[in-house]
This record gives sequence, C-alpha cells and structure tokens, in this order.
Amino acid sequence: MTLFNKGKLVCERYILGALDVNTYLLYEENTKECLIIDPAAESERLVDKIIKLGIKKVNIFLTHGHIDHICGIDFYKKLFPESKVLVSVQDATMLTDSEKNLSVWLGEPFSTKEADLFLSDSDIVEVGSMKGIVKLVPGHTEGGLVLVFDDMVFSGDTLFAGSVGRSDFPGGSHSSLLSGIKKNIFSLSDRLVFPGHGPETTIETEKVSNPFFN
Repeated sequence: MTLFNKGKLVCERYILGALDVNTYLLYEENTKECLIIDPAAESERLVDKIIKLGIKKVNIFLTHGHIDHICGIDFYKKLFPESKVLVSVQDATMLTDSEKNLSVWLGEPFSTKEADLFLSDSDIVEVGSMKGIVKLVPGHTEGGLVLVFDDMVFSGDTLFAGSVGRSDFPGGSHSSLLSGIKKNIFSLSDRLVFPGHGPETTIETEKVSNPFFN
C-alpha cells in the first residue's frame, strides 16, 4: 500500500508478522535505492516490488531491536547480500541475544549476526539523494530510533496514532519516552508519522489529541 509519493521519495507499507508490524519500503525511483524499515517477516510481495523497480541498493533500518521488528532480517540479507543493517548503538546487542530481543520469552529464540552500521543521534541515513536524520528517543528500548525526513517521520514503537510505546520492557522508561517525543518529534513542523503498528498520523494531530500529552 503506497502511503506517500511526493517528488522522488515513495513510501509503501507492508503489514507483516504475528503482531502486524508495519514494515516500510522507502525508495527513490530515479536512483534505484531503497530502505527496508523494520523487516518483521518474509514478504515475497515486498521482494517482488524491489525487483520490479529494478532497485540495485537495498539497506535495512531498524527502529529498535525487539523480535517482532527484526525477525525478517536474515531473509532479506540472503536475497540482497550487499545490504547493510543499521541499528542504534544501544540496541545493537539485541540482534545477537534472544533474551534481550524478547524472542526467548515467546518460545522461539531468535538471533542474527551483528549489524553492519551502528547509529547515534543526529546521524544521517541516505536513500538516494534524500537524507533522513536519526533521532535517538529512548523509552520503549534504550536505543529506540526515529528517522526524520522533510515530510515524514518513521517513529517505530515510540509514537502511535493516539498512543505511545510500552515502557515496561527491559530498558524501558515512560518518562524518557514522553520527554523524547516532545523534544524530537513534537518540536518538528507538521508532517506525516509512520508508526511501527497501526495507521499513520500527523505530528499536529498527536500534539493536540494524544491522551498521553493532553
């Protein structure tokens, strides 16, 4: 489902996995580059789209390290072996530790290789000629990331339409989550917000109507 198509950048949503994670395919048509955001599960439909578009460069961005957002990594890395996995420094060990990524508690322990690139606050992630700014917003996990472009924000499990992420997992902090949202998302001009679960929203909508802030 295409959610955003403005200028060169296109965003499509694929709802994947047992927990209905929003996996996003973000690409710039002219440069044939894309970003898979939160690969929740295998999706032949997503892969077919990448191939159909003739995309040559595929990278994988993780908003955080919980199992429901990372368990498709190996599938896409196998198909696109040159792809790089990007994760925050703080959540890096969640990829290789089934306890930290919570998969062990679901009865199906999962771990994968270390990420290729470790991100910090204010780093830049490029999709062709478009540049996204990484913002560290701890609270759901210690290393939760938000990826900010001129017209849209990928908020992972930090901010949802009408809600915020859980903070009762290891490394969580409700106060840090709320203050981080105010500092790094609500301080931005109005733009679309694409969360890790559920429908898209806007910054202004959440500032006005999200019950955790009003």
